[in-house]
Amino acid sequence: MKQGDKKRIAVLILCGAVLAAAVGFAVHAGVTSGADNEIAVTEETVPVSGSAVLEEDLPETVIEPEEPAYEPASLSLIAVGDNLIHGTLLKDASNGDGTYDFTPFYEDIKPYVEAADIALINQESPLGTGTPSAYPTFNTPQSCGKALIAAGFDVVSHANNHAMDSGSSALYDTLDFWDSQADTGVIRIGIARDAKDRAEVRYLERNGIKVGFLAYTFGLNGNVLPEDNPDLVSLIDRDKIAEEMAAVKAECDAVVVMMHWGEEYETMQNAEQEDLAEFLTENGATLIIGGHPHVCQPCDWVESDNGNRAFCIYSVGNFISAQFDTETMVEAMLQVTLTRQEDGTVVVEDPGVMPLICDFRSGWCQYHVIPLEDYTEEMAYSHCLSGRTDMRVSTVRSIAEERFGKYLIGKTIPTTYDTESRN
Repeated sequence: MKQGDKKRIAVLILCGAVLAAAVGFAVHAGVTSGADNEIAVTEETVPVSGSAVLEEDLPETVIEPEEPAYEPASLSLIAVGDNLIHGTLLKDASNGDGTYDFTPFYEDIKPYVEAADIALINQESPLGTGTPSAYPTFNTPQSCGKALIAAGFDVVSHANNHAMDSGSSALYDTLDFWDSQADTGVIRIGIARDAKDRAEVRYLERNGIKVGFLAYTFGLNGNVLPEDNPDLVSLIDRDKIAEEMAAVKAECDAVVVMMHWGEEYETMQNAEQEDLAEFLTENGATLIIGGHPHVCQPCDWVESDNGNRAFCIYSVGNFISAQFDTETMVEAMLQVTLTRQEDGTVVVEDPGVMPLICDFRSGWCQYHVIPLEDYTEEMAYSHCLSGRTDMRVSTVRSIAEERFGKYLIGKTIPTTYDTESRN
C-alpha cells in the first residue's frame, strides 16, 4: 500500500470516531435536560425494539407448588366387645352403701388398653341415674363409665339392642354423663341428642392421623325411638350410613365403624353381615368391628368391587359378662396399626387378635378380664363355671385358634405411637 493511501485511511477513521462521539453527546443531552437532571422520556427516546424491555412484556414466571414431604405416621388401635353388666356383676361391684366400684373388673387388662393410642368398647347398657338393674332391662350406674375411662378407653359405643332398655330418659342421662366427661377426651358414638348432634363428625387425632367413628345397631329389643328424636340411637339404615360415612371421610383420614349385628351365639357370620361388610367397605370403611353375638366370630379382609379394602372382625364377643357358656367366656381384643402411606391414604396394617377370658370365682364374684395366656389350669379348676361348662385351658385355647386362625396373636402390649395425646 502506498504512503498516501495510508494517510487517507487514517483520516477516514478519525472522522468516523468524531462523528460517533458527536451523536452520543447529542443523545445524552436530549435525555438529561432539566434543572434537576430528571430523565425526560419522549417518544423519540423510547426504543421500539432493542435493548429496552418493559416489565409487562416479560413472560410470566410460573412457580410450581412444592409437593408436601411425605411424613410417615402410625397409631395403634384396639377394640373389645360387650361390657355387659349382669346382676351378679352389679352385686360384685357394690360397696353396700348404694355406690359401686367397677375398676377391679378391668385392672388386669388396663395395661393393654391404655397403651393403645385409641381403644374402643361397646357399653351394652345405658348409664342412667335411676335404679341399677340387669337382664332383661339393663340400667348401669355411671360409675361404670368412670371405670372405663380409668381403664384407658377412648371411644364408647351405645348403639346396641339394649340401648333403650330403660327408656329414652336413661339414654339422655347417658348423654349427659359422657358430655360431662368431655375433658377426658373420651367420645361417645351411636347415640345423639338430636339430628344436629348426630351430624357432628366424631373423631380422634393421633400422630397427625384423624380417625372418625360411627356405630349402628340392628334393633332395640322391640323398643321404639321417641317421635321427637329418631336420631337418639343410630339404627342400621344403608342410605343414612352412606351419607354419614361420606361426611366422616370428608374430614378424616380413616373411618372405623362399629356394627351391632348378626345372630346371638352363632360362631360364624351370616350372609347379611357379609353383605353389610361389603357395603361399608364400598363406602370407604377402613376398619369394621362387629358385636352382639356374645361369642367370637372370624375376621378377615373385605374387598369391594370399587377397589376399597377394609379389615373386618365380625364379632369380638363379650368383654365382661355373667353368661354361662364356654364360648361366651372366650373374648377378643382386636389389635391393628393404622399407617399413612406415601400416597396419603391410611390403611390397616398387622391386624391380630389377642384372645381374652372372663374369669370369676365361685359365688359369681371377683370378676376380671385377663389375656388368655395368663389363664392357668388352677384358674380353670376354680372358675365359677367349672362343672357347669368346660373351662379347661385346652378347650378355650382351641376355640380361639379355630376362630381367629392366622390372625391369632399372643399376649401383646400395643405400641404407643403417639406419646403426646395421652388422656
